[in-house]
Amino acid sequence: MTKRLIKLWISLLFWAVEHATKFMLSAFGRKRYGTCVVLYYHVVKDEQHRRFARQMDDLVRFAKPISLEKSLNLEPGGHYAAVTFDDGFRESLHNALPELEKRDIPVMVFIPTGCLGLPAPWLGNEQQDTNGGVVISASEIRDLSRKDLVSFGSHCVTHRSLPTLTDQEAKEEISRSKSDLEDILGRKICTLSFPHGSFEQRDVDWAKQTGYGRVFSIHPVWAFAHSDEFVTGRVRVDPTDWPVEFRLKMCGAYRWIPFASHVKERIQGLLKRNPCILRNF
Repeated sequence: MTKRLIKLWISLLFWAVEHATKFMLSAFGRKRYGTCVVLYYHVVKDEQHRRFARQMDDLVRFAKPISLEKSLNLEPGGHYAAVTFDDGFRESLHNALPELEKRDIPVMVFIPTGCLGLPAPWLGNEQQDTNGGVVISASEIRDLSRKDLVSFGSHCVTHRSLPTLTDQEAKEEISRSKSDLEDILGRKICTLSFPHGSFEQRDVDWAKQTGYGRVFSIHPVWAFAHSDEFVTGRVRVDPTDWPVEFRLKMCGAYRWIPFASHVKERIQGLLKRNPCILRNF
C-alpha cells in the first residue's frame, strides 16, 4: 500500500508539472502533439464489473478510444487511449466486452495459443480460483472475431518468459503462435504481446522476421511517439485501481517509472562496481 501511494503522489506531481508546462507552451503559440496510452488488463472478475464500467466511463470522458487494427493518426493536441487484454481469460472478456460495446471502445485481446480452452498453466490452483484463469477456446475466438470492436494478437504459445528460453524455443513461441491464430481466424496476425512483459533484442528481431508489424511491452510510456516505432509501451490497469489512479495512468502520468527504474539500476551497478563509495559515507 505504501509503495502504491508513493507512486500515486509522484505521478500526481508529474502530471501537474507537465500540465502546467503544456499550458504555458500553448500560451506562447506552441502546437501540442497528439498523445496516446495503450492500457492493458488481465482480469475483470464478476464482482469487478461495475468498477470496470466506471473506468470505461472515464476513458471516453478523458480520451478518444482508438483501434490498434487501424492506421493511427494522432491529431495535434488530441489524447487517445487503446484497450488491450492479455491472456484472454473467459470470465474477464465475459464481463468486459458488454461494457466496451456500450461505449464503442475497440479492444485487442492477446492469446497464448497453447492454452486455448484450458486453465492457465502459469497460474497455481489458488491463483486460478482468484483470477478466473480459463483461456477462451478456438471457437470462442472465431465467434468474438465477428464483432467489429474485437481483434486478436499473439501472446506466444505457452506464456513462458522468452528470455528464459533457448533461441530455438523462443523462435517457436513467436512464430507458432502467429500461425496458430492465422489458422483459426483465416487472416494475418500482425501484433504480439510479450508474456510477462519480458523480452530481449533477439526476440524483437525475430518478431520482425516473422512478419509482425508491432510488438507490445509493459513499459508505461507514450504509445506511437515515433513513426518507425516497433515496440510500443503499455500501462497496466486493474478494475481495483482507485479512480484518481486510473485517471493518472490513462493520462500518461506514470511515464516517470521506467526512467526511475533505469536510474536505480545505474546506481546499483555503480555501487556494485565501487563498494568503497558506501564506506566513504
